[in-house]
Amino acid sequence: MRKPRFRLLPFTILALFLLLAEKTAMLVDAAAAGTPTSPAPAAPATAPPITNWDSTQPPPAICRPDAGINPSEVAVLSALRKRAAALDAREAALDRKQALIDASEQNLASKLGGLQAVEDRLNALSQTQTQASDDRWQALVATYQAMDPQAAASIFDGLDMDVLLPVLTRMNSRKAAVILAAMSPDKARQATDLMAGQGATPGSAAALPTLP
Repeated sequence: MRKPRFRLLPFTILALFLLLAEKTAMLVDAAAAGTPTSPAPAAPATAPPITNWDSTQPPPAICRPDAGINPSEVAVLSALRKRAAALDAREAALDRKQALIDASEQNLASKLGGLQAVEDRLNALSQTQTQASDDRWQALVATYQAMDPQAAASIFDGLDMDVLLPVLTRMNSRKAAVILAAMSPDKARQATDLMAGQGATPGSAAALPTLP
């Protein structure tokens, strides 16, 4: 008679199935309860804040100068910075001086413009006065030219040379000659000498004073 064999494979499969069912139930319960199934990642470490730093202590390693920098290069760079600052200051001073010069030139130009206007007014006034004086002399000359030569000669003998010469030099040469011939010889000779010395002849008003 054959003895029955005991088979382990069906029991093994059944045990694995039960274990899987138990694991699944545990995962479902954990999800329902909100419990994380894996640990949360750790927060990154941050550097501690810098508090009051004692200036007597050496600086941190990150602030230390590079040991590879040549001191002579540092001196050259410092000298260049000082030179650049000096040049900037000099340029600023030159700009200020130029601004003062420009302002002075504008002020001077304004004053010169005012002086030119005054000179123009004075010239115009002088021309007006000269014309008015000449008009008065011409009126006086016309009066004497219209008179009888003997009467005019008697008046001329008593006139001062400052009045007689301007009148004679503005008169018509023929009428002036007739009056000179009728004047006293001394007065006529004196008047002739003065007119010759001034380079003036009858009919000309060269180098003669104006009538006030």
